[in-house]
Amino acid sequence: MRLKIYNAPTMSAVMAQVRDELGPDAIIISVEQGKKVGGVRVTAAVEGASGPAVMGEVITRPAPSRETEEFQAPISQHFDNGEISAVVNYHGLPGDMAGHLDTAARAVNAASLNDAFASALETVIRFAPLTDLTSRPIMLVGPPGAGKTVSAAKLTADAVLNRRSIHLISTDTAKAGGVQQLDHFAQLMKQSVATASNEGELAAVMRSADKRPITPELTIIDTQGTNPFDVKELEALLKLIRAAGAEPVLVMPAGIDPLDAQDIAKVFAQLGAKRFIATRLDAARRYGSVVSAARPGFLALAAISSSPYVGEGLESASPLGFARMLTNLPGLRSDNNPKLKGKTDV
Repeated sequence: MRLKIYNAPTMSAVMAQVRDELGPDAIIISVEQGKKVGGVRVTAAVEGASGPAVMGEVITRPAPSRETEEFQAPISQHFDNGEISAVVNYHGLPGDMAGHLDTAARAVNAASLNDAFASALETVIRFAPLTDLTSRPIMLVGPPGAGKTVSAAKLTADAVLNRRSIHLISTDTAKAGGVQQLDHFAQLMKQSVATASNEGELAAVMRSADKRPITPELTIIDTQGTNPFDVKELEALLKLIRAAGAEPVLVMPAGIDPLDAQDIAKVFAQLGAKRFIATRLDAARRYGSVVSAARPGFLALAAISSSPYVGEGLESASPLGFARMLTNLPGLRSDNNPKLKGKTDV
């Protein structure tokens, strides 16, 4: 493991240094903030580096200006460290991850619990929202019942609203009603669904799309549920991914065991997935699984689904948006979250 210390006037500046030098898989060991350290000091590490653990040189930037010092000055906080611990403990995070998130949230000079966790999340997990800039087909993969078909419909609805041409494909032909569910959603949006039962048929469907007068701006491929611990099912899925030249995006429900989520994310990362969509956050109360799957070395959080209704769409993943969900605990003071005033439960 390679360790380094980074100093900069602000949290965003020091995290940019960490990402530039150690990459997206960097692990935050500790965070210090204040005049004593000249802004923000972060100790970071990256796994797998050759040689013994070594504390590298301190990377610094010019001392903070008076304006920066005023920005970093203590501000009135409407929460205490006990509430930080309550949030971390409630979501059932594994010990090391809980420690990183707790330390990062305590180090932030923030007025609200939401802001503290939003800043902390930036340091301990990765975000990579799905954007309109993707050029590869998106193949939704994951365990049975995770919400892949509804996620495909939500992505389609968003594309239709933005007037983007769609190529919608389903390989979920073995399960009774698999294609029919997606086809129902598609018809409501005046779209059609192509089907493919195997990698050969999928490759043919992809070639036919290339011959269209107008090349689709977005290709979305729905797949049948894959047991992440069944080698044969994984091999069949890998053949589909290669046949389509697609980016596999894991769809995984919230509320499962955090260590199971971590194992599932690791398996699909080996198939080429780099990010995941967290679903069913409306039907879960503890999101430790989402944090565990998004930690460095696994997958980045791309989007969140908090409703089974297609019309409500996917929420692009962001630190502040996810922080609101983490801090909305039963009985927690509502003044930590202005949008939840008057509510004590979700």
